[in-house]
Amino acid sequence: MHETRTNSSADVRSNCPDCEGQLRVLRVIGGRAGAEYWTMRCTHCGGIHLDIVNSSSTTPAPAA
Repeated sequence: MHETRTNSSADVRSNCPDCEGQLRVLRVIGGRAGAEYWTMRCTHCGGIHLDIVNSSSTTPAPAA
């Protein structure tokens, strides 16, 4: 996986950091202390990216 970072859901990455392609949410897993682990795949290069999100914030709609 290319990247791990802690942020609010408003900061969930929507473009691939490698090629700027669109990221599609593969899975959201609940974690400790209200965190969620978002696994995303780039629709252009196929890269896998992980964001750790505070689930107490408003959750954005997944990329289409």
